[in-house]
Parts: sequence; C-alpha cells; structure tokens
Amino acid sequence: MNFTFKIGQKIKEAWPLYKANLGQFLLLVLVTLGVSFLGQGDNDFWSALLTLVSIFISCIWIRSILNLIDGKSFNPFSKESFPSLKQYWYFLSTGFLSMIIMGVGFVFLIVPGLYLSGRLAFVTYLALDKNQNAILSIKESWNMTKGCGWKIFGKAFVIGLFVMAGFVALGIGSFITYPVGFIVFGMFYRGFSKFRQENPVPVEVKKEEPKKEAEVIEVRG
Repeated sequence: MNFTFKIGQKIKEAWPLYKANLGQFLLLVLVTLGVSFLGQGDNDFWSALLTLVSIFISCIWIRSILNLIDGKSFNPFSKESFPSLKQYWYFLSTGFLSMIIMGVGFVFLIVPGLYLSGRLAFVTYLALDKNQNAILSIKESWNMTKGCGWKIFGKAFVIGLFVMAGFVALGIGSFITYPVGFIVFGMFYRGFSKFRQENPVPVEVKKEEPKKEAEVIEVRG
C-alpha cells in the first residue's frame, strides 16, 4: 500500500487551524523572526546564545503544532509547550547528529545528501514526540522511511518552497506560510507515522542454510 499526502489539500485543512489561533501564531512568528534577526550580529557569544534560544523556540513550534493537530489546545506561550532540559537536549543533539550525517552525504555527492534528508526528515519530531535520544530517533526515522526516502524528500521540499514563498513576498507572507507550513509538515509526520503503524516495514528474515549431514566414516579393524 502506497502512502499518499496531497499538500494542496492539507494546506486547505491547515488554514482553519491557523485562523482559529491567528493572534498566537502571529506573535510566535514575530518572536521567531526577532530572535533570528538579533542573532545576526558580530558578537560570537551573543550569536551562539541566540542560536540556542532559536532552537528552543523550534521545540515550542513542534510541540505546539503537534498538540494542535491532535485536537488539543494551541498554547505556545504556556509552560506546557516548553520542552524540559532533557527534551531540549534530545532535540538539539538529534538535529546536530542528523545534520552531520546528511552533510557527509552532500560531501560525496548531492544525490546521497538529498536521499538522506528524506530518510531523516522526521528525526527531531520523533525526539520530541517520543522523548527519545538522538540514536533512537535517527534509527527509528531510518527504519520507518525505508522505501519512501525520495517521496518524503519530495514532499518536504515542496512544503519548504511553500514556506519560502512567504519570505520572498517582502517577508510579510511569512506570517502566513511559516505557521501554515509548520502545520502541514506536522500533518505529514502524523500521517506517515499512522501509515507506517498500519503498514509496517517487512522484516527481512535470513534463511538459514540447511545443515549438511555429518559424514559417517566407518572404521574397519
């Protein structure tokens, strides 16, 4: 059974969720862009600190969006949406390790890097959603995306283009495309996870070679 995910349709489904929480989405985008802008200074320490803050905000985005998709309330500025120190470390280390793996792929050739980005597209979501470390998240993403690496890369790439379209439109459109893109990708993660639960990857069973019957040597006196 093939996994289907129509991005145009999902954007339409995401739109009511966006409008229902418009104020909080606009404020969260404003905070995100503000931290990113302030981190572009010449002070290395300040830039590194704001990078860590930006990663923290990314955790809030993912946790809040998944709650919204799951039918829960969208409260990005509540304590419940903030990751614990352990969750933050899982997210940070998972993202860093996956970037190294994908970077190695890009060093050799562009194609392996693109393929790896598809196989590892869900690692940070798994780290936060399942509260697990980098090794487990990367291993699970690799296993669940088996046979779908290029398809996942293609869908993620189109979602990324949709998000970037908002920044091209004088940056104002980002207040729409950024949160809607986040919602759509969250739907993508949830949809693919459900698909994989219902259609698990077949486990390859190694066939054991038949044991050769031991030769009986008759010793005559």
